[in-house]
Amino acid sequence: MQWRGSGFVVLSWWYLVAGLAAAGVLVISFLDVRWGGRIVAAAFFIGAVIRLVARPARKAGGLNVRSRSLDVAILVALGLGVLIASATVNLNADVPARTAVTRTAN
Repeated sequence: MQWRGSGFVVLSWWYLVAGLAAAGVLVISFLDVRWGGRIVAAAFFIGAVIRLVARPARKAGGLNVRSRSLDVAILVALGLGVLIASATVNLNADVPARTAVTRTAN
């Protein structure tokens, strides 16, 4: 699907990566932090693979920002960071109940 003169051709693969990341954020917000983090990390990894294999570079669309190796390294680092953060988050932390602030008379 190519629409001449529109941004669709220019950004092409970026829409897939951004849509998948947005779906992951929605899963984090409404369902499960760990699964949502995995989806966002998968979006970054898919973006890295697309950027790595897209030849010529203009086929990568909106994922083509810097040099190929730097783009791939940044996307993989972000994917690993999100994956590690979502896997290690403590969802069962013992948080003390909030108490009302009381004034003491002096």
